[in-house]
Amino acid sequence: MKLLGKSKVMKHKVKPEITYPLVKLPQSEIDFAGETAHIFKTKYNGKPVYVIALEEELNCELKVTQPETKPDLEARLEALEKKLSTHLESENKDNNESGSAEIRTQDLRRVKAGKCDLCTVIDEQNAV
Repeated sequence: MKLLGKSKVMKHKVKPEITYPLVKLPQSEIDFAGETAHIFKTKYNGKPVYVIALEEELNCELKVTQPETKPDLEARLEALEKKLSTHLESENKDNNESGSAEIRTQDLRRVKAGKCDLCTVIDEQNAV
């Protein structure tokens, strides 16, 4: 689609009790004056979008497909979620290697503590 311009929606009073919204096309589109317009309405980001088709006999619904692009905020959020997931996976891997994930009891008196690397080094130095 190509942006042709900007136009304010005005009120057009046919009779005192009947008012229509009126949108003017740019002057460059003067050749279409007098033709029949088919108007379709849809929503995009919660706002109404109108599509105008200038064809005398239009017997089908116009299907508009959106490109597969994501808004900037959505792309940034997706990237952040991916980084968080990667970080959590690496953290879980580190926890599994340290043994803290192997504790299955609520009663900590039953947990057997192994020697940490620092304790082993201190014991070796004291033995010398």
